[in-house]
Amino acid sequence: MAAHEHGTFAALSEEEVYPGVRRRTFSSAKATVNSYAFAPGGAFPIHRHPTEQLTFIQEGSVELTVAAETTSLTAGAWSVIAPSVEHGITAGPAGALILTIAVPRRDRVDDYEVIRP
Repeated sequence: MAAHEHGTFAALSEEEVYPGVRRRTFSSAKATVNSYAFAPGGAFPIHRHPTEQLTFIQEGSVELTVAAETTSLTAGAWSVIAPSVEHGITAGPAGALILTIAVPRRDRVDDYEVIRP
């Protein structure tokens, strides 16, 4: 890896991972960063993975479910989810823009287990 890298999320390829949920991803040597754009009501199902996840709500609002407890978060909020804890997220009526960071880095962006669709 170079001593310094930079870019823009707009330059990254985008994929629709679930209906109404689009993702752009890049990784450093130690972390994986995802930018998610959620349409109104778009949902990422309950899942778990072996990485810690930091989640930042940049725009809009979401219902974040972690270990069967649901919390409403709005722009400016953040959460930290421990490794292997079940969690999922659903966007509010205006949709949401979310940034997540997985530590350590994921070898595959889809390296997670869906528990409930």
